[in-house]
Amino acid sequence: MSRVAPAQGAAVVAALLSTLLAQRPLGQGYDRYEAMYGTPVDVRLYDLVNSAVSYEGRAIRTKGTLEMGSSPGTIGRVYMLRDMGAAVYITPVRELSGVLDSEGMQMLGQEVDVTGLFQASSGSSAAVGGLQPAGVIQFWKLQGPPEKPTKSVLDAAKLLTLESLVGDPGRQEGRTIRVVGKFRGRNLYGDLPVRSQRESSDWVIKDDVYACWVTGRKPKGDGFDLDAGLKRDTNKWLEVVGRVATRGSIVYIQAMHVAVTKEPRPAADVKAPSPPPERPKVPAVVVFALPLDGEQEVARSTRFVIQFSKDMEESSFKGRVVVRYLGPVLPGDRVFDAVKLSYDQGRRALEIDPGDNLNVGRTVELLLLPGIIDVDGLELEPRPGHERGEAIDVLRFRVSS
Repeated sequence: MSRVAPAQGAAVVAALLSTLLAQRPLGQGYDRYEAMYGTPVDVRLYDLVNSAVSYEGRAIRTKGTLEMGSSPGTIGRVYMLRDMGAAVYITPVRELSGVLDSEGMQMLGQEVDVTGLFQASSGSSAAVGGLQPAGVIQFWKLQGPPEKPTKSVLDAAKLLTLESLVGDPGRQEGRTIRVVGKFRGRNLYGDLPVRSQRESSDWVIKDDVYACWVTGRKPKGDGFDLDAGLKRDTNKWLEVVGRVATRGSIVYIQAMHVAVTKEPRPAADVKAPSPPPERPKVPAVVVFALPLDGEQEVARSTRFVIQFSKDMEESSFKGRVVVRYLGPVLPGDRVFDAVKLSYDQGRRALEIDPGDNLNVGRTVELLLLPGIIDVDGLELEPRPGHERGEAIDVLRFRVSS
């Protein structure tokens, strides 16, 4: 792109603009400009002026004090941006042609951010105090100093958690909200995609796994001034009041107010979720026996094991487990008066030692009497398909001949 010859006052702006519009027609919308000219490069105005050729024809973002100049024979206002002895003209793209006329006078003498296409000039006449503008920025974004919010605005800001804000990013679009998060500097921990940062001065707040960008204000206020480039400053919790904007799933807060605060705690009036309803308690039953119930060939020295469906109350077995022969008493039958019981809590299993060898060819019964209970205090029930009689449950085994 050719450089523009020197001209006087507003004529410089007109000449540069005609070159820009002729070579690169501009369309509607910020996204289109970025797509055409690339992501704007952040540069100090002083560095832009002193390395003007390096930035010629590039999208840049800079800031400075808005000034107004004039020149004999010039119709309309001529605006400039200056900082530390450096200056450039600024003028809007066609779509924003009225922005300076309507808002420029209110911004005079204040620091503004400008994003646009830079065109260097080989020279120009003095416009303000002998200062020579080094070119022109045709801007598609002009942002004045953040307004100091009134107390009513701050009080009206809806308090949200970062989880609710980031979890549904589009719902709060354009609204003024209040949110609390831990200061994370200039994305020092990679909480958000690097490319999602829009301004070099943007910084991040986070709570749990939810994070968003804060833009428009530095992380400083009454009694604190944090450095977005130092991890040692990332131990503070900040309250941010601002307007919400989103880009895809990324949330940005255009800050109006920033203050140090305490780590958020669950609200006192937030009730804990109700516990799930208690499952109904079911009585225990016999689920397994060794030897198997009905076994026809058990050894004379057999010890029996009965397993239950639930943990049992061990003390309830005492006096309620009976070993006997089925049918009438025969010669040689002895009473099982030395029965030993042993309960294994881990296996929910009761071992029964008859205390005597079993008689050949006889059927042995194990009776589980009423009063045997589980750890919930519920009485043992018969197995499905078994009826309760004098005992709750009965198991039978035939001794091998």
